[in-house]
Amino acid sequence: MSAVSYRLLPHTLYLPSNQTPELHLRCRLYSASWTRPRQVTMLTRCSGRSRTAQRFPVPESLLEEATVQPYVHNCFVNVCEGRHIHRFCIFFKRHLRLRANVLLSTG
Repeated sequence: MSAVSYRLLPHTLYLPSNQTPELHLRCRLYSASWTRPRQVTMLTRCSGRSRTAQRFPVPESLLEEATVQPYVHNCFVNVCEGRHIHRFCIFFKRHLRLRANVLLSTG
């Protein structure tokens, strides 16, 4: 099982008018294939060209085992640090036949 949290990167790629713009997010990937988490970038699609347009991450491009589990789940996690609240969107796969992720498991 892999998990991804993401943070916005400051650059946008604008495509010709018949295509939607792409935006990349900086992510931390906790892959079952690796021994440590890694910083990666995730492709997103934007609903429009303005800065306030909705952005839709594409976590399928980063997560493995599409043949075993094609579906990607997500949830939001709030981390309180003093007065600051950090909100993360976590993407993950859950299936009996997926490998256990030692980076995330506690035992």
